[in-house]
Amino acid sequence: MQRQVFLHSLIGAVGVSQFARIAPALALDEGQIGREVFLDLRDGGDLLFDSPYYEHLNEVGEIVAMAVRPRYPYPIRYYVVKGDSANAFSVPGGNIYVNEPLLKLVKNRDELGGVLGHETGHMVLHHVARSIKNSETAGILGTIGSIAAQILLGPIGAIPANYALDIATSAQDLNLSRHIEAQADEEGARILASTNSLNPYGMIWFFETMKRVYGSHGAYWEQSHPFDDQRITDLLNEFKKDPATFGKFKSTKPENDVYW
Repeated sequence: MQRQVFLHSLIGAVGVSQFARIAPALALDEGQIGREVFLDLRDGGDLLFDSPYYEHLNEVGEIVAMAVRPRYPYPIRYYVVKGDSANAFSVPGGNIYVNEPLLKLVKNRDELGGVLGHETGHMVLHHVARSIKNSETAGILGTIGSIAAQILLGPIGAIPANYALDIATSAQDLNLSRHIEAQADEEGARILASTNSLNPYGMIWFFETMKRVYGSHGAYWEQSHPFDDQRITDLLNEFKKDPATFGKFKSTKPENDVYW
């Protein structure tokens, strides 16, 4: 439902005819899109304002938000939403949404930081706006649907197949998804490293948890949203290539942490 709301809001907030005339990526009114999506989620009863998970979500979220504040023109806020399977997604304009099934799987603040770092990576890289800008006018609606679905699935999103939008499964779409997710993985890891308090390996630890719970390509994973060992391998290679940024962090997961 959240993805459908986002898509409808995206089209409604900007207007189909305007997409063909977008010049720089930031010509898209990201703030307006964010407000429209928030109101739709709120009015639809999908937002949970009294969740017990807010304490840690806001604690870790503020650390991540402070790290990117100079780079992003909107305040970043965090909300808990309903959902049956673990999912997190960011919306242009500063809002990041995480559902309770995902939060229940988080074992420590670094893993939660990994989720929020990745979603913040999508946001500060303006993936929605930039992808729309580069789209062909003739296929704009299909492209918007594909991009929205890919990004709203999140890095760790696990949504039943009948919950998905009808998005293309061509090699081109798969490559776009892989490229976007790889960018957000790397950007998210660098955001975490820049905080000097959150461990970028938390992203890998949480990927491993999701693999254990849902599998790499099980029924709860959209095939158009690649998630496999390659993403973990790419992050490990990035950490190894840049010891100045990542060398100070421990790769061993603390096994005895009780976060919630």
